[in-house]
Amino acid sequence: MVVTDYRTDEQAREIQDAVEPDRTSYRPVRVIGVLLILEVIGLVALGGYEFWRVDWRAINLGDPSQRAIEAAVFALFVPSAILTLMSALSFLFLRRRGWLLAAIAQGVSLAVCLWLYSLFQPGYVYPVMAYCILMILYLNSHDVRVVFHPRRNEAKQKLGGVL
Repeated sequence: MVVTDYRTDEQAREIQDAVEPDRTSYRPVRVIGVLLILEVIGLVALGGYEFWRVDWRAINLGDPSQRAIEAAVFALFVPSAILTLMSALSFLFLRRRGWLLAAIAQGVSLAVCLWLYSLFQPGYVYPVMAYCILMILYLNSHDVRVVFHPRRNEAKQKLGGVL
């Protein structure tokens, strides 16, 4: 038995318009921008805390303590923090490259966390990894992707196609 759909083209368009309204909400994108700025603030605060915990005058360069090494290695988060700040500003100003910068920054942060975990197992790695994973999931949510990907109908109109 074959089931056919008896909707007309007009009915199909109405259903699609009900699912995807003409006006896109920019709220999720702005929320991601704020969350990315909070991530940068957290990384800077965590780096400052790790840096100030070490007594740098008592460091023996021949055999540095593990705490000193962890504080020095925390500098690997600097490129990630810069990318995250750039992506946060791009999200707040609704630039398309913000999504890609944010995805790269989260990947770099996760890579640094995994490397730090495999060598030193510092306690701060777990919340940073969890935050990065949640940000990647939020970046790939439908509400965020809709803002950065043009709709199919708009692309056809720009190319001169007839609807």
